[in-house]
Amino acid sequence: MAVAQLQNTPQRRVNGFTLVELLVVIGVIAVLIGILVPVLSRSRAAANRAMCLNNVKQLYNGILMYCNDNHGWFPTCAYWDNGVSYVTYAEDWVHWQANRNLNDSAIARYAGQNEQLRKLLRCPADTFDGRKAAPSIVPGQGPYLYSYGMNDALAVNAKGSASSPQTRRKITQWRASSRKIAITELWEKVNTCPAWATSVPLARRHGTGRAHGLGYTPAGQTMGINVSAAFIDGHGESVTEDTACSLFQARPDSQ
Repeated sequence: MAVAQLQNTPQRRVNGFTLVELLVVIGVIAVLIGILVPVLSRSRAAANRAMCLNNVKQLYNGILMYCNDNHGWFPTCAYWDNGVSYVTYAEDWVHWQANRNLNDSAIARYAGQNEQLRKLLRCPADTFDGRKAAPSIVPGQGPYLYSYGMNDALAVNAKGSASSPQTRRKITQWRASSRKIAITELWEKVNTCPAWATSVPLARRHGTGRAHGLGYTPAGQTMGINVSAAFIDGHGESVTEDTACSLFQARPDSQ
């Protein structure tokens, strides 16, 4: 009787995944991760480029407002003080050195102060670990802990007069202003101050390509692409070394 009752009692099925089902789920998750990670990475890179471009446009707006208040003269590009050819000026567009006050920068009253200005000066894709000060400069300045450089052809903080026509120019002197770069991103390996000479390579953090030999970078060599730049007329766009790193960018009268 007891045996018959046991045989007639329905057996419970234990719910759960089999090993095969678990492996299938893990495989599907792995495929989804493989698809989503590159998409998210591209989205993050695009967002960083957009923010970076916005930074250089806002910084240059500050420079434009400085020009309006100073009879058209550009602020100086703020090379490091090396005790020989370059010295610090009150007119330096960024007082970036450790022994100076960032809030005294020529553009601070227009672009913002303290953390607001620091954020504008830093590309979100840039890193500053391991940055070193330029060799043979006056001690106390420290490394350059920001991302952008101003075209040194606009105004150089050369030793001598801050208003010398050889070192400083007015915005009205520049022709083809929609094609001349005012601010851009320097190659991380050589970024030691907020000044950019047009022979200096551009940032690599937004991508790289092969140069076509249109500028200073020889054909076939690695060049920076998708680099943020603000132009003298006030607009911003992404550039490559082929178009940016050329003598054209340093000549006010070239068209």
